[in-house]
Amino acid sequence: MRLKEKAKKMQDPSLLEKIQPAGGITFRDIKYVTTGSGYEGCIHVYQFPEEIDTFWLAKVCNINGTVAVVDISTDNMAEVKKNLNKSMKEQVGRKRDAKDFEELYDAEKRLGEMKRMFDEISSYNEIVKLIHIRIYVADRSFEALERRIKNIMDKLETDSGWLTTIYLNETKNEWMSMYRPYKRQKQELFFPYGQSMTATGLAHGNPFHFSMLYDPTGTFLGKTPCGGNVLFDLFTKTQTRLYYNFLAIGEMGSGKSTLLKKQFLHNAIKGNYVRTFDISGEFSELTKTLGGKTINLDGSHGILNPLEILRAGDDERISFIRHISKVSTFYKFLVGGEVDSEEIVELEECLRELYKKFGFDNETVDDNKQFTGLPASSYPTFSDFLEYLTENIKEMQNKEYNAMEQKIVGKTLLLRDKIRKVIRNIVKTYGNLFDGHTTIENISDEQIITYNLSTIKELKPEVFDASIINMISLCWDNCVTNGKLMLKRLDEGSIKMWDVVRTLILIDESHRWLNAKKLQALDLISIYLREARKYFGGIGLASQRAADYAPEGSQSEGINKLKDMFELTQYKFIFRQSSNAKKLLYSIFEGELTGNQINNIPKMGVGKCIMCISGDRNIEFKVHLTKEEEKIFQGGV
Repeated sequence: MRLKEKAKKMQDPSLLEKIQPAGGITFRDIKYVTTGSGYEGCIHVYQFPEEIDTFWLAKVCNINGTVAVVDISTDNMAEVKKNLNKSMKEQVGRKRDAKDFEELYDAEKRLGEMKRMFDEISSYNEIVKLIHIRIYVADRSFEALERRIKNIMDKLETDSGWLTTIYLNETKNEWMSMYRPYKRQKQELFFPYGQSMTATGLAHGNPFHFSMLYDPTGTFLGKTPCGGNVLFDLFTKTQTRLYYNFLAIGEMGSGKSTLLKKQFLHNAIKGNYVRTFDISGEFSELTKTLGGKTINLDGSHGILNPLEILRAGDDERISFIRHISKVSTFYKFLVGGEVDSEEIVELEECLRELYKKFGFDNETVDDNKQFTGLPASSYPTFSDFLEYLTENIKEMQNKEYNAMEQKIVGKTLLLRDKIRKVIRNIVKTYGNLFDGHTTIENISDEQIITYNLSTIKELKPEVFDASIINMISLCWDNCVTNGKLMLKRLDEGSIKMWDVVRTLILIDESHRWLNAKKLQALDLISIYLREARKYFGGIGLASQRAADYAPEGSQSEGINKLKDMFELTQYKFIFRQSSNAKKLLYSIFEGELTGNQINNIPKMGVGKCIMCISGDRNIEFKVHLTKEEEKIFQGGV
């Protein structure tokens, strides 16, 4: 009586009213449950495959449109040993009395399996679990439910080796088992004994491991370890993916270059602008196949005048200001080492005077004044700059000054003469690279451009770095020009976001000019990384090792700027790294990668990587390479 009263008190009529099946439910059919909204069936797995692999439970738990319930209980170990002993005796008898090879082989196989389980239980204290797996299927019509159940059972039995059935006259118990624990189910009159399996084997079946990436405009990049597809679009924007820059690091042959080439290919076939800096020449074949242009930076295909003002911001004045800053960075690279701030201030003063002489006065109030997009001959060259400095120094030397002025002028003359020597070296030694009006043909409308750095990589580092800085400014000009045009068309309503043409800039072996020792380069690229999003642009940086970005002797200021640069990349693709890099990986990717993920990085095979999406998730996958791609991707994975 007390039990009944207690049960009555525990009932919640209002809750039952909310959760009961709408339209009612009946269990009169021998195979299926009938509800007011359709029909339900329960597929019972009564035998597992002979061999299971990692994540084996996913095959029954991840069937579309179904609910899988896995009930687990611990078996009585004394009873398990007793039954194993009895079964092994039976298999020994079968083996002894076998009349043909098939029967002998089957007995030996089963005996071996039982011996292994007995050893695990006896020697390693392995626990045996009892497992019940039920798959619930529902549909509106009886015929549709029958078809679905038939398809699921056929697939499980033929593809994976599972044996399944539907228990007759057990519809109510099967339906109630969704809400009953294993012990309560055992109290039923008809209760099938669960499938035995070691706890280790069960753990390997983890069905909640599944990972995939599906971007609506993504292209196939590879597969996750559980078989999920990675359909990736660098320019996908969500609540957590806000910008389009990425970093890729990986040892030689790990698959890093293949990833870059797939990004190159996927964006090219979508119609996006692609600009690539290729230090080894391995992008040449891909560029040629896609109808793009390869430009050598040794001057043989023309030069880009570093003093030509290119688009770098929302208006002409900002472009001019940033151009002066870019030339200062260019100067720092060519000088090499530390440059005094006074020298840079004097350089920028000289540049403003030079541009004013050519009609570019940033101090004028005319908002319609155009600084960018003019004919190449409108801009000064380094020869013009050298001539201006020489004349200016002579004028200053010929003037008369009082004692106070002589000290000031003397210091200015020393600084300007120092600048003149650097500019003279550019004109006389590297004139074929930097001195002259722009002669590279107009490439702003060219979809695919690869800048071949292999012809200048043997030059001294200062010149190599300056060449890259010079050409990146041209790529940025293309990005800003295209981005402003796309934004204008979007505002006018003439195109939709789907139609926007993006710009992708890929820089392979970027550590050669971007590292913790080259602060000026980090400052410049950080600006581009921050603002690329506004112009529908993305920048991809690649290197072999994370340590390459932080060479020995790097100061804390450089390390901090390097970390800032890494934080400006939405995606990090981490391929195999040496075990020595673990400490650096911990410091760089703290909070983004787990300890286990970092420990697994040195063990990764060819093509395998972790894609770390800042503010979102990490996805481990293997880059897929087709035979067609292998033909046009030089260098392989």
